[in-house]
Amino acid sequence: MDMPSEFCALTFFLQWERKEKSLHAQMKSKPSLADIRSALKHFQVARNFAGLKQDDRAQSIVDSLASVDSNRALSAKEKVVQLATEFKGEFKQFNLSAASKLLWLKHRKPYIIYDSRAVTALHKMGHRFEKKSYTEYCQNWRQEYRHHRKNVQNASANLVNMRSFFPAWHADSESMSTLFGQPWFLERVFDIYLWEMGGDG
Repeated sequence: MDMPSEFCALTFFLQWERKEKSLHAQMKSKPSLADIRSALKHFQVARNFAGLKQDDRAQSIVDSLASVDSNRALSAKEKVVQLATEFKGEFKQFNLSAASKLLWLKHRKPYIIYDSRAVTALHKMGHRFEKKSYTEYCQNWRQEYRHHRKNVQNASANLVNMRSFFPAWHADSESMSTLFGQPWFLERVFDIYLWEMGGDG
C-alpha cells in the first residue's frame, strides 16, 4: 500500500516543530556533548556508539564532526563518507546513517539522510545500488524523489489550510508557506515516505 504524501508532510512538520527545529539550532554552531547525545538519540542511532555516556567518547564525535565539516576540500557527499569512516576508527562501525543525520541537523541542505529503511524502500521500488555506497544511494534517492516531488510539494502546501489545528508555531500562513516551500523541508517529507515504505508493513 502506498503512503499518502499528506500523511508524510504532516508527520515531518510535527517532527520538525516538536524536536528537530531545536536540535538544528543547537547543532548549527558548536554543539555540546549534550547536543550530540540528543541528536543521536532522536535519530535512534545512539546505540551504535558504545560508551556514549562517557564524555571522552562523546567528545570524539564532536571533534570528528567539526574536523570533517570544516574541510573545504570535501564535497557534501565526501564529508558524510569521511565522517562515517572516522566513526569506524573510533567506534568500529562505518555509520553512514549517523554521519548523514548529524551533518543534516547542522546544515540541512545539501545533505541527504541515509537510512536503512530508505535503502530497503528504494530497493523495493526497483533501484539497484550498493547498500553502503552513499554516492549511489543519493543518486537513486534523487531519481525517485523527482517522481514524487510534485505530490510532496502539493501535500506540504496544503498544510497551510490546517494552521488552526496546530499550536502557535507560526504567526501567519505566510511563514508556514515559506517553510513548506523550502527544498530541505520537501526532501525530509520524502524521507518520511521512504521510511514508511521501507518498513515491514
